[in-house]
Amino acid sequence: MIVLRALVTGASGFVGGYLTDRLTQLNYEVMGISRTEGLQNKSRAISYNCDILDQNKIEFAISEFKPDYIFHLAAPAYIPNSFKEPKHTYNVIFNGTFNVLQAVKNIGLDPKILYVSSADVYGRAGNRELISESDNFDPINPYAASKACAEILCKQFYETYGMQIIIARPFNHTGPGQADDFVCSNFARQIAEMSKSMSTDSKLLTGNVDVSRDFLDVRDVVNAYIELASHAKIGEVYNVSSGVPITVRNIINLLFQESGIKNYDIVVDQEKIRQREILRRTGNNEKLVTETHWKQTISINKTLSDLYNYWRESV
Repeated sequence: MIVLRALVTGASGFVGGYLTDRLTQLNYEVMGISRTEGLQNKSRAISYNCDILDQNKIEFAISEFKPDYIFHLAAPAYIPNSFKEPKHTYNVIFNGTFNVLQAVKNIGLDPKILYVSSADVYGRAGNRELISESDNFDPINPYAASKACAEILCKQFYETYGMQIIIARPFNHTGPGQADDFVCSNFARQIAEMSKSMSTDSKLLTGNVDVSRDFLDVRDVVNAYIELASHAKIGEVYNVSSGVPITVRNIINLLFQESGIKNYDIVVDQEKIRQREILRRTGNNEKLVTETHWKQTISINKTLSDLYNYWRESV
């Protein structure tokens, strides 16, 4: 039996962890690399512990492992930090991507490469009814702009060198284990703490609750990445989304419903409202669905239930 090899950058991150687990379940031989941890089939591999900015170590890892697939996820994920450290954000996302692509070119391998970009590249196009892959870039923060730059870099390597590169643009995603910097996870943690403390003052401070976003479960997201790497057309871009918007207010209500807390207040804190907030962002997933075998399997209700219960056990 032929065993396929998959290398995952950013393997110690939220999505990277789910992806390495899923690939292992599917009997791939998996190498995970990140600044903090190197993994080989979920066991620590010190020699593959490297920063994406270290060109020599990236090249060593790829040349030693000789992957059939590369899933390039490594990037700082929390958008507000990109305003504080724009140079670092561009460096990791753009130069890190260059290092991966250049390493593959230098070694002379021909793996399929899935570059994980972001729906944030669409920027204000998000206020349209449904965003498709043909919509233009309109980035409004350093994170989104650097992702757009890295996409252009991928396109250039595909066109110039014929490299097998596919681009994924994931919309919002969440699930158990996500850091509480992110909106769903933050709300779930706060509500779990209220439930544990039996607080009579169930008051949730939040920003704008009437914005809508397109959320997928992280487990559906990593399945989409694997489907794209296996079946998508080389050189193409694909939204990874549910195609269904949900407001932040409804997310909060569902989490309170899961907790059993019936009396609560949602309080909008003006200091938490972001400047130039995009009011809606929903992705058209038709291209992903029709060109691969992917379909959404986990509802937003199930995702939020699992997320709440994760925090219920953790706090």
